[in-house]
Amino acid sequence: MDWTAILEAALSFFLVITALALAYMLLKMGGTFGRLNDFLRRLDDEVIPLLTRLQVTLDEVNSNLEKTDEMMGTLVDVTDSVETTTRAVQHAVTAPIKKAAGLTSGVSAAINTLLEKRGGV
Repeated sequence: MDWTAILEAALSFFLVITALALAYMLLKMGGTFGRLNDFLRRLDDEVIPLLTRLQVTLDEVNSNLEKTDEMMGTLVDVTDSVETTTRAVQHAVTAPIKKAAGLTSGVSAAINTLLEKRGGV
């Protein structure tokens, strides 16, 4: 046997070992990709219903926020109405009281003046 036959045999042995190693790696990668595919399928089966429920929940929250916004607007309107009514009542009550107080003060001053003039005459 010459060196060429030995090198060819060694090269053939190396190529067979390399092919076997590549075949083993490809089989392992195929199994890994199969498990990854199953995982993605399960994830898809679980996530899509979850996202659908999340969308429904967000729609309900937005609806409730719109109702709350309407209630707050109504509350502001009621508060403005109460404030206007309070001012009107305050004006309606205080104006006659001020007039009555002025009248009472004037009558009191007139009586005092009359009494002083009668007592001094």
